[in-house]
Amino acid sequence: MSLYLWFVLMLVISVLWLIWFLYRPLKSNTLNLENSNIALGRQKKEELEQDLQSNLIDEQAFEQAKDEIVQTLSIEIEQINDIIDNTQQSIPIWLIVLILVFLPSTSLFVYESLTSYTTPTVHTEKMTTLAQSIVKIRQRVEEKPDDAAAWRMLGLALFKSNEIDLSLEAYESSYQLESKNIGMLVEYASTLAISQNNQFTGRVSTLVREALEIDVNSTDALYLAGWVAINAQQFDLAQKFWQRTLSLLSNNQPERAILQNVLNELSQMQNENTQPIQQHQVTINITISEHLHQVNFQKHYLMIYIKATQGSPMPIAIQKIQLKDFNGVVVLTDKNSVIPSKKLSQSSKVLVVVRLSKSGSAMRQVSDIEAVSQVIDVRDNPVVELKL
Repeated sequence: MSLYLWFVLMLVISVLWLIWFLYRPLKSNTLNLENSNIALGRQKKEELEQDLQSNLIDEQAFEQAKDEIVQTLSIEIEQINDIIDNTQQSIPIWLIVLILVFLPSTSLFVYESLTSYTTPTVHTEKMTTLAQSIVKIRQRVEEKPDDAAAWRMLGLALFKSNEIDLSLEAYESSYQLESKNIGMLVEYASTLAISQNNQFTGRVSTLVREALEIDVNSTDALYLAGWVAINAQQFDLAQKFWQRTLSLLSNNQPERAILQNVLNELSQMQNENTQPIQQHQVTINITISEHLHQVNFQKHYLMIYIKATQGSPMPIAIQKIQLKDFNGVVVLTDKNSVIPSKKLSQSSKVLVVVRLSKSGSAMRQVSDIEAVSQVIDVRDNPVVELKL
């Protein structure tokens, strides 16, 4: 309401100023001009009377001069009246009235138009955190344990929070309720492969096969099938799966470029006619502190792996050992390579990482303890010393 009052007040002031501008200055100027001419005529008449008294002019000359003053004053007054009339004709009253009516009405219309336009309300509600989402989904599955979609959502949320084992349990519950959901099968297989250090074997291959039985043209299932074939060293089959996937992807999908690069690397590897790669190995001596020899750490997992210094953080070769079974030395060779097509011996500048994990998850947890080596060259068959 206060905005309306301020607007009306400013509008009234504008109208009053416009009236003063159109009317008052012109009227004042014309009256001043008329008054000055009358005063000048009186002054000339008084000067004539003084000349008559001083015998500078006779009575006849006095009367003649006085008539001339009167005639001149009359002519000037008529000219002033003409100016007034011309001024009034140049700014007609109807035009002034129209402006005074048009200005407020137009201003009110514009104001109403502006105030009636409301911008979309920006909701500043706090985004629900991942942990809160997990709590809500858990409540849902407790209330309706037969809701396969809710179990799948829980599996995905737990995966995003790096709780891989719990995620697999949720996906298994969804699988038991609705085993023919291709989206769930693909997510379940991917999560299971990550829990196996990116090994697409065992139950992973079974889930992928079940997904393809439902839809042989599922691009996600075909892509995973390619990795299952790679793990089995069936490179020709992997190439067929990925070429099929590429043919089903539209030209504007970003996955096309990634998959094309993978196919190019696979083709290059198959077409290379080189000498057998010389076997290399990396020996890692790990010293465990006295604190970590306590009983509550014995079931923790040691994740010993080698990764590239740049690019993908995915391990090139890895071993996973429970701390209670560790003897102090680990030797990584081509047999420990994660992807058979990318063996450890083919790598050069790499890093050795040792991580102690309670869960044994492939994803690093906040509570994990980690040590990283300096950059080494696998071709030197190095011996690395690390301490936890």
